[in-house]
Amino acid sequence: MTKSKIFDLLNVKKYFFLLLVTNFFSILFLSDTTSLNLGLISLQSLVYCLNSYLFIVFIFYEMISSYLDLYGLTLNFLLLVFTNPKGLNFAFNIYIFFTNLKYFLFFIFNLIFLIYYLNIIYVINILLKKRYILIILLVFFIFLFFSFKKYYFNQFDLISNRVIDKISLISKGNLLRDDNWYIVLRNTLNYSQNTDELLNFSFEEKFKNFENSKNIFIIINESYPNFKDPELKDKLFSALTSKLDQVNISRFKKDWNKNYSTQGAEMELFCDNKRNWKDFQKNLDFFLKKNNCWINKFYDGHNIFIHSYNKKSFSRNRYLNNKDSFFKEFYFKDDLLDLDYSLCKKNINYVGICENEIIDKLLFKIKNENDKPKLVIYLTVENHIPINIEYNKSLKCKNYTLNLHPAFCTLFYNQIKFNQNLNKFIKELRKNDLLIFFSDTPPLFAKKDRIHFEDQIDVFFFQKK
Repeated sequence: MTKSKIFDLLNVKKYFFLLLVTNFFSILFLSDTTSLNLGLISLQSLVYCLNSYLFIVFIFYEMISSYLDLYGLTLNFLLLVFTNPKGLNFAFNIYIFFTNLKYFLFFIFNLIFLIYYLNIIYVINILLKKRYILIILLVFFIFLFFSFKKYYFNQFDLISNRVIDKISLISKGNLLRDDNWYIVLRNTLNYSQNTDELLNFSFEEKFKNFENSKNIFIIINESYPNFKDPELKDKLFSALTSKLDQVNISRFKKDWNKNYSTQGAEMELFCDNKRNWKDFQKNLDFFLKKNNCWINKFYDGHNIFIHSYNKKSFSRNRYLNNKDSFFKEFYFKDDLLDLDYSLCKKNINYVGICENEIIDKLLFKIKNENDKPKLVIYLTVENHIPINIEYNKSLKCKNYTLNLHPAFCTLFYNQIKFNQNLNKFIKELRKNDLLIFFSDTPPLFAKKDRIHFEDQIDVFFFQKK
């Protein structure tokens, strides 16, 4: 094949236009992602711009990966989305979509250019010939530039600093970058290889030190705000552990599940690293027996599951199987409403039962019901992002970290109240009762905000002496 025929086959002009435009739109819409921290020109775009079909696939893949990159999730999280679409919260998904609409616009603008690139090039050629139109456009953009600088100085300053940082990065030789899809894919593979070894945490191993426990209460806290700020961290810890002289406290660290988020936290609690996602999604009892999970030692006991939100959320109604199932008693949002518990609108998309009522009424009721040993697993929802911001003068938000984001202060004081209520319950534990307390994930803010939180989870074991 001659060189000229190869160039005809490749459509060189279209290739370079696609290469130029997709990298321009990346800078415009994906500037806050990991990819644009590495360089300017996408290394992978040098390949997928050769073919229109490849181009569509990879810009769509890049859009999805940008959302995942923003929240520090892996591609495995998509399994949770696609295998359980009915269990998803539509309003929350819409919130995520519109909060980061620019990622979707990246895909749409690339697609529009691909479809109409000949028309766009034709219009550009006309403009180049009509110099007076170019002058008008130039004057318009200069006016727009100075107006933006005058009336939106803070945003202008932020963008200017980003541009300067980017120029500095490129001047140091960082011209090429990997796309977000490549980075997320590599993180997924690396995380899948290392997750079992990370921090070497095992509920089964830790529980061996507490096998004399009678009643066991396990609380999975939604989005625990484990601030890096020592003052805030100490206040949260003090609210949880104050005046527990008659309680042994053990503290461990574990990683959070970047593949399946909250469902991953439940799966690891039940079975540590002996897990199979497909089995877990189908049927809890089948999953526990097939994988010989450590928690099976409680199979014949009186096991209770509590969730302050809907049983259909992520299909947790699959935990309700039959009389011989692992859980013998259940309390979900509708069940608790029937018992005259109240709703607390602490967050926007996951309005559930007030957690303080569950601790003060339900947990105490279960604890005092009879002397039969019980295992209680309680999953909260109150601190789910986005939360309803409290503009309350009584909230002291002058701390440097708390005043950085409108939600930080409300989130902090919500957790302080929860920790204080839980502290009262821990004080009333009976001899050899055990309470395990940990978070499902850190608050899933964007990375620029999540930098203020620990990326690992504290696991607390409280046992009455």
